[in-house]
Amino acid sequence: MNKPNNKRSRDTDEAIIRAAFQCMVMRGKPVSKITVREICETAGINRSTFYAHYMDVYDLFEKVEIHMAEMCQERIRNAFILGRGFQMAVEGVFQFVEEYKEFYLLYLHEMSQASHLIEMMNAPFQEEIKKIREADMGYGVPGEAAYHFTFFTAGMTSLLAAWLLGNCKETPHELYEILLREYGPNSLLNTWSGGQVFPE
Repeated sequence: MNKPNNKRSRDTDEAIIRAAFQCMVMRGKPVSKITVREICETAGINRSTFYAHYMDVYDLFEKVEIHMAEMCQERIRNAFILGRGFQMAVEGVFQFVEEYKEFYLLYLHEMSQASHLIEMMNAPFQEEIKKIREADMGYGVPGEAAYHFTFFTAGMTSLLAAWLLGNCKETPHELYEILLREYGPNSLLNTWSGGQVFPE
């Protein structure tokens, strides 16, 4: 694939992604049912242009995944940059998933699980996550924080999947409150948030 780094190429790339999103969400089609021809017709491009950017529909779907994850990551960053704290960052993730719930429902159908979604959202924050996993929780158990982190992310994955399958009937804030009720003052959640969740 030849993908020159110029505005025209980027604009074409965005048009293809929008077309794929339209085919998946607006028409409710799984990736396996979407054709290159359909994407080209929707984007107003020819097949040679498509193949200059992507190998096939599955390669495009992977790019759409990354694009969505980057948008969500930006919300997380902005919450902390603007000083809105841990709660607003988590609720921001829930709001983002709710806004694009049609896409993420199709995503769950394609992936059969939501763990990859959390992994992609976490991708830019590996240094912070490493510190969390290596944190001393004060109980004298080496590596305990890593177990708590694994438990927390697995719970978040299942929580998001259940919420999506239930058509997001709770608000993002209500979902955050449900999440809090699973934890307490000595939890990794409180350590992660710098004591913001359960301040002394």
